[in-house]
Amino acid sequence: MRILRKSIWLLSLVVVLVSSLSPCSLLYAQEEKVDLSLRMLSGYYYKEVAPGESTTLFIEVRNNGNTAITDINLTADTPEDWLVKIVPGSITKLGAGSSQTVDISVTPGKNSSNGEYTVTLIADATETKTVVSTTLRVKSDSSFWLWIGIGMAALVAVGFVIIFRRFGKQ
Repeated sequence: MRILRKSIWLLSLVVVLVSSLSPCSLLYAQEEKVDLSLRMLSGYYYKEVAPGESTTLFIEVRNNGNTAITDINLTADTPEDWLVKIVPGSITKLGAGSSQTVDISVTPGKNSSNGEYTVTLIADATETKTVVSTTLRVKSDSSFWLWIGIGMAALVAVGFVIIFRRFGKQ
């Protein structure tokens, strides 16, 4: 009888200690974690583009959490006069641990001057919101001033040839 009482007392002590030390692990399941990330695929963080010409970027939308994320709308914040087309523009549901690649077609404005521009991509879901940015460098192949400079250099060269022929015989 004495051993039975000690066993019951010891068992109740163990139950009280275990339940007081970690009540969450005994009574509750794992807490839901929402974690949406956008990752620019390699080679697209910094890219050169030409004014008026389309460039395609690729991003990966990933659900790093342990619950599904729903109604993900993808948008872009770009400089003025730039066109952006996102395919697909929205994702209905992205399961836990899964990902989807998204194509982004960016067209700088025809009047974009040379320089670096930031394009920000936004994923806005029912549960969360996240952003990623990339830098695009606009570099025009032919510029008005480039042709003016080439023309002036050609005039100077022709002038030297004429002067050399005219005064070179004396």
